[in-house]
Amino acid sequence: MTAIIALLLLPLAVLSAVSMTVLNEQEIAFRDSVEESVHGLLPLSTLEYYLQQALVDELLAESHDSVPDFAALTQSIDSSFSSIQLGPDSKDVPKGDLDDAQKTWLQARPSVRRLIEQVHAQHLSGAVASLNTRTELERAIRDIASARVSLSGALKARYEAAAAQRTSQLHWLMWSWLITLTVAGVLIVIFLRSLLRPLQALTQAARRIEEGHAGVRVDVDGWDELAVLTACFNRMTANWEITQSHLQTEAIKDPLTGVLNRRGILSQLDAELELHRLRQQPLSVLAMDLDHFKFINDHYGHSTGDRALTWVASTMRGLLRENDHLGRHGGDEFIAVLPNTNHASALEIASRISELVREGAAREAAYPEISIGVATAPEDGGQAASLLEAADARLYAQKRHRRTTGDADRQEGHDGGR
Repeated sequence: MTAIIALLLLPLAVLSAVSMTVLNEQEIAFRDSVEESVHGLLPLSTLEYYLQQALVDELLAESHDSVPDFAALTQSIDSSFSSIQLGPDSKDVPKGDLDDAQKTWLQARPSVRRLIEQVHAQHLSGAVASLNTRTELERAIRDIASARVSLSGALKARYEAAAAQRTSQLHWLMWSWLITLTVAGVLIVIFLRSLLRPLQALTQAARRIEEGHAGVRVDVDGWDELAVLTACFNRMTANWEITQSHLQTEAIKDPLTGVLNRRGILSQLDAELELHRLRQQPLSVLAMDLDHFKFINDHYGHSTGDRALTWVASTMRGLLRENDHLGRHGGDEFIAVLPNTNHASALEIASRISELVREGAAREAAYPEISIGVATAPEDGGQAASLLEAADARLYAQKRHRRTTGDADRQEGHDGGR
């Protein structure tokens, strides 16, 4: 982004500096041209004026005014021609016009010098100009006027050449600004597109996340600030998904046993019932309750009871199939959901679980036994409540049968002892 901004500002800054330089040079050249015209033409025009005044007897003996400094004027004219020939812009002056002006001036200069001497003399003596003097004055005036016209043409040609150059420079600056601004506009459009495209992608990704989609990522392109922002967004999304997964897991998993909790197992039961209704396949539910678990907690402690729960859950999980669902319904109660399992198969699975848990309880006094009730859809109903009710009824019937059988065995042993 910094490089793009620099790429936009650098040409504008360079072009602005060049424009200021060119305009300053044009202003200096224009001022020099005016000064050159004044310094070059003013002495000739002044000399011509004074000679014309002399011609009408304004500077002769009839006038008592002071005589102008003709020597200074002639020296100024000589300096003007020298500066024009030796100046930095002398090549811009047409050579023919300059030579004609200087030649005419050189022709008039001796006459002017003589006239200056005569004017001085006549001014001092008070005499009237002679006919020869008037003739010399007229010829000198014509020569000086011709030199002034030629020099004016030369300076005008120089001014026109300079004006054409300035016009060309202004056109060049105008086209340079136009091209630069066009390129800057294109770069701005490219910059805005490169800026808006990642922002639009981030906006769309955020909306998809808001709608609940998972695995949303934005392609990272480049190394600028937006690319860094996009990479941070992807990492944030990944962390959010991991956190959400953990939260979902914690919401449906029992932290002690690692199996589903009450919410999770009931949710799986509802989902499997929907599939059962669609596929018309049998579905069985096992309702399981640990026997004498309160005795274990009271005599061995709750930590031993927790280990017993964990062991029972692990044992049942090892006997169930991969697509079966096991959950802790609450306390020492468990539920198993067995998809695509009829009643007979469910009874067989329940029998294996009871046998394996009973064997463990026989080896370890701190392990409980288990009672299991089996219900199957559609025989026992098509709703979760009806299936759980039927399974619970058979579970408690089994418990009552065990208590009755146990009491009878204890009475029989007591009678035999007598």
